[in-house]
Amino acid sequence: MTDSYAVGVDLGGTTVRVALVDRTGRIHHEAAYDSHVERGPEPVIDDMARWVGEVIAAAGVPRERIVGIGIGSPGPLSPSRGIVHKAANLPDWINVPLTRAMHQRTGLRSIMDNDANLAAYGEFWAGAGRDVDNMVMLTLGTGIGAGVVIRGELLHGHFENAGELGHWIVVPNGRRCSCGQRGCLEVYASAGNVARRVAESIRDGEPSILSGLVQKGVPFGAREVVQAVQDGDPLASRLWDEACYYLAIACVNIQHAYNPTRIVMAGGMSKAGDVLTQLVQKHFELLAWNLYDDYPEIRIAVLGDDAGVIGAAGWAWKAEQEGRWAAEPAC
Repeated sequence: MTDSYAVGVDLGGTTVRVALVDRTGRIHHEAAYDSHVERGPEPVIDDMARWVGEVIAAAGVPRERIVGIGIGSPGPLSPSRGIVHKAANLPDWINVPLTRAMHQRTGLRSIMDNDANLAAYGEFWAGAGRDVDNMVMLTLGTGIGAGVVIRGELLHGHFENAGELGHWIVVPNGRRCSCGQRGCLEVYASAGNVARRVAESIRDGEPSILSGLVQKGVPFGAREVVQAVQDGDPLASRLWDEACYYLAIACVNIQHAYNPTRIVMAGGMSKAGDVLTQLVQKHFELLAWNLYDDYPEIRIAVLGDDAGVIGAAGWAWKAEQEGRWAAEPAC
């Protein structure tokens, strides 16, 4: 279909991003809106449908040129049924039939998946993984999201929740994670938790050039920790190195579980660039086996905040090209 577009929607607890994307992954128009999820699902879905219409109208594209809508949502969820089962940052979203609701409100076919999966698919389709067939992405933000792409397909698993690599246990009986487990990767290696652990160590009496911020009650994140590392701060350097060590453990496990060509690092922590990848690579090479050289490349993502909407639209394009739209979006 010439000059056709898919709509990508990235649903978050704070912001909803909507973009009109062509079949090459190029964004033609996009907008971001405050989600106000505290209102519950129905008003938010009403707004999402309206915002989709606004983006299409602003781009001046006739509705008949829209192949459909792809939606990335927090989970757990069921992509095959189009249902959000429950999401920590979406209050009262319990078994919400999101694709059916969007289809009813917009008249456009809809498909959905986990937001981290679709961000990974965006990088695979139009970003750091566009020249490979197998790729795993780790999104290093407040927690750690992930997506696994094998031969161009997102990995879902029987219960449709595969790829939750942030909840791999890397420290048995370690720190408690918000998911209920102990010792999860994201407790030790997410951007939010690296900054939290630095602040905790300062409160316990360890010196740091970030001590003044803690004493004043000023919050800081991974960016400030990275700057402290670059300035030679021993505490920040030790905990950053430790986080990279745990990420390297994850990369070794990824290597053996999925054997991808490339591992892509995204999210706020990835903005450290070489300060992140060089340390992860160093630890990876010390930890990995020596029986066979099947080491994946470790790279930084390139799409930034657009990965989610590009991936959501890309997933809609895949549904269109392969005839994966459900005959009845109610599923």
